[in-house]
Amino acid sequence: MIQKNVIDLFRLTDKTAFITGGAKGLGTAINEALLEAGVKKLFFCGRGRHGSVDAESTRLTGLFPDVEIIGHQCDINDESQISSMIEEVKTQTDQIDILVNNAGVTWAAPSTEQTMKSWHRVIDTNLTGTFLITRDVAREFMIPKTQGSSIINISSLLAIQGNAEAPQVGYTASKSALLGLTRQLAVEWAIHKVRVNCILPSFVEGLDSMAKMFTVNGSPIRQTLLDMIPLSRFVQPDDLKAVICFLASDASSYITGQEIVLDGGLSVKG
Repeated sequence: MIQKNVIDLFRLTDKTAFITGGAKGLGTAINEALLEAGVKKLFFCGRGRHGSVDAESTRLTGLFPDVEIIGHQCDINDESQISSMIEEVKTQTDQIDILVNNAGVTWAAPSTEQTMKSWHRVIDTNLTGTFLITRDVAREFMIPKTQGSSIINISSLLAIQGNAEAPQVGYTASKSALLGLTRQLAVEWAIHKVRVNCILPSFVEGLDSMAKMFTVNGSPIRQTLLDMIPLSRFVQPDDLKAVICFLASDASSYITGQEIVLDGGLSVKG
């Protein structure tokens, strides 16, 4: 067996990546992480409501002028939009090595006040939409190649830990369901050399739109939250970027169906 230099194991040179929810928030950090690690072509999509696909494409092109960067406007809540986007992507590449499922929405309200409309919006995007785009990307670009691909699902600490202060029952249920989806696809697609793993971050300071309400300076519960976290800080963008690149790279080639909790020790504190 030919052994690689350990640094080379983390490189993403010549890889092609696709990120959902890539026009804003966590998606912008994920875009940067994969580009910094050497991907040769980057696709991302966004709904275009709270983050401009064109603006993010322009920003990334300015930072990485030698990389092909293509943004698509797509609401993964809509299967027809996913299908149309996949058909367009097929005209632009025949290779996707890395898929990061970051797109998601939430609706904070007491569970007794959760409406069916808001429930379906969250479940249909976070769970069903994630499954649909994963199914289509794997079917069209990963399974036929059998060359070793990585799918990374972005879940949440709420998948394993409830939150009474800011109840989000649909979000919590959808992010928990992603853990089961991750395990099933990891086992089912291992024969095709497709790895599927999941990241469970807590509040990502400065990026996560929900987290901004709690982590911004001046928030009445900022210090209360920090006091709960053993490492005494929120998730930083670099923390997320490092785990993304690890799971996307050959450094994690024997890891599939797993969950990485990114929470500074909060979930294991007694």
